[in-house]
Amino acid sequence: TLTACGGDEPEETPAPEQTETVEPGTEEGADAETGATVEVDLAGLMAQMIADAGIADYIEVPVENLTNVYGIDAAQVVNAAAFNAMTGGAFPEEVVMIQAVDEAAAADIAAKLEGRLTSIADQAASYDPASLELAESCDVITSGVYVGLFFTNHYDAMSAAFQSAVG
Repeated sequence: TLTACGGDEPEETPAPEQTETVEPGTEEGADAETGATVEVDLAGLMAQMIADAGIADYIEVPVENLTNVYGIDAAQVVNAAAFNAMTGGAFPEEVVMIQAVDEAAAADIAAKLEGRLTSIADQAASYDPASLELAESCDVITSGVYVGLFFTNHYDAMSAAFQSAVG
């Protein structure tokens, strides 16, 4: 189940362009007719989310930093796009979108991202009620080999755009 978080309702974002690979796949995110895995332009999706939300003060998190920040093994990642944005709270907003090598890797990555949300909530509990509320109301989203963490006041719009893009 998805829960709403934040109250911002930016305009609906069209899904980024999708392309098909020639590798057959049976996981979610595969084209129903051809079995080809749908490739999503995560960097393009991230850029669109940032623009739609009007976020000016952000920093991209390179793939090689996913291990240090989230404990994610780079060998489990095919593609990723992530950013942190300072929006006035004690904790930066965090958006992480990952294409894992397979569904087992996606499940492992999702568990680590869930741990990150729990960690933020635990830290915020004693001094930042707004971040605590946000962490408790945002979910990690998994669809086949795609995993997304949206710890942001723009949760509704960003999570919907992600789900639309990854199927």
